[in-house]
Amino acid sequence: MEITEYGGGHVSLVEDGAVLLGARVDDGEVRFPPPEFLISGQRAEVVPLSDVGTLYTYTTVYPGKAPAYSLAMVDFDHDLRVFGRLLDGDVAAVIGARVRAVPFQLPNGEADFAFELIEEANS
Repeated sequence: MEITEYGGGHVSLVEDGAVLLGARVDDGEVRFPPPEFLISGQRAEVVPLSDVGTLYTYTTVYPGKAPAYSLAMVDFDHDLRVFGRLLDGDVAAVIGARVRAVPFQLPNGEADFAFELIEEANS
């Protein structure tokens, strides 16, 4: 059995935001994040996700003396539900709100993504 590293990444940073990158392995369903490895000749096609998703749910974490932060599950096209940090903003988070992926730097300095609210859900 041959194992090869996928190496396609899961996010592409662009001038006005971030594009999440899924992968379709051997013409199957789109996955996010993409697999880390491909097995025995599998082929993977990079599939950019829509730039806007719908807030499915979120929670705020209060880690003692450190600042609070929020985490969210966001629904995207291809029936994908993506987990990530939800940036605090002036708009109160409401289930069903529209969000977009934006660049976010992890504590180790690595570039990644977070979600930013762009509009409230219809009441």
